[in-house]
Amino acid sequence: MDRKITLKSRIFPALLTLILLGGCTGPLATFGDDRSRGNTIADNEIILDINKRLLSERNRDLFFSVFVDAYEGRVMLTGVVSSEGNKRRAGRLVNGLRNVRTLYNNIKIAETDNIKTRANDTWIDAKIRAQLLSKKDIKWLNYRWRVVNGTVYLLGRTKSSSEKADVLRIIRQTSRVRGIIEHIEES
Repeated sequence: MDRKITLKSRIFPALLTLILLGGCTGPLATFGDDRSRGNTIADNEIILDINKRLLSERNRDLFFSVFVDAYEGRVMLTGVVSSEGNKRRAGRLVNGLRNVRTLYNNIKIAETDNIKTRANDTWIDAKIRAQLLSKKDIKWLNYRWRVVNGTVYLLGRTKSSSEKADVLRIIRQTSRVRGIIEHIEES
């Protein structure tokens, strides 16, 4: 019993720190995109609230399988879980949260998630990031994306249909991309 309490008391703070520090460069919303300050803060609160729920005793098994992104109150869940029930359970974590306008539950169901697939997804992500960063006419901070089993899930806002077309073209032309699911709104 004492070992279990000690383990929990050490793991929980470590995971919370990982979430908070990891968010500085990735999943948490950033300042510098076209959202208002209020929307940016609200999106950060949404992400942290969902991650807190994922860390709860009841949902901890989903924590490393489900990824959360938010943009202007639109929440995108991605990742891989073992059953439809787990996918629905992850989606229900968004219920009742303030400032959530829409949920895109893009979680995939698969029996296994292997290191080779994750490595491929990481490679695709890096290629997309490098290509978008190199384009001066694309405001890459207005987009959030995740790669799961070769499919790119994209969330954000664009000011023009030509920028959206450029972003989608870059992703489509990236080697090993199997498909794109986009949730991009146009201003």
